[in-house]
Amino acid sequence: YVEGAVRHPGSATARLDCALAMGAAGSQDKAAGDAAAPAEEEEEDDLGLQWDEAAHGPQLPADGVFTMETLRKWNGVELPMFLAICGKVVDVSSSRNFLPDHGYGKLWAGKDATYAMATVSLKAEMVAKMDFKLEELEQANFDALVGWYKHFLKKYPERGTLKEYDGWDFSKVISAAEAMEGGPAFGS
Repeated sequence: YVEGAVRHPGSATARLDCALAMGAAGSQDKAAGDAAAPAEEEEEDDLGLQWDEAAHGPQLPADGVFTMETLRKWNGVELPMFLAICGKVVDVSSSRNFLPDHGYGKLWAGKDATYAMATVSLKAEMVAKMDFKLEELEQANFDALVGWYKHFLKKYPERGTLKEYDGWDFSKVISAAEAMEGGPAFGS
């Protein structure tokens, strides 16, 4: 358990969204809720770059392996928005929940979100954190990671893997996600 993180399962997403709306990942000068969802009058450009196979497919790593450095440009501004979880790189550019420089997009765009997802944390210092051991996570944090892993891999296209996780064994997360009935406990 990490101080400042909310616990899973159940209403973890509701609490994560609430924290986000209160500005935990956004700037302090924004009104509550601005970071969580775009205003209806925002233009299409505000959604960030959307995936286009012809334009973006050739820019993927030839071997399908990203590094933290090469993932960084997939931030919704330079290239469509990707994030990594458990060594998998997923394309979240189709989601209105991931906008460049707002909310989840500001926090996780072009970065590894594994530890942040396990701890259900919106703190920037929990992003791209690699100095943890999967087997040392508390059960609630492991369960949260399983739920988020299933959510992201089920909902968004996988575009590659993250080299920094070479040698990590996520088989328990993957098995638990596959065994999870009806999907994650926190909505789709």
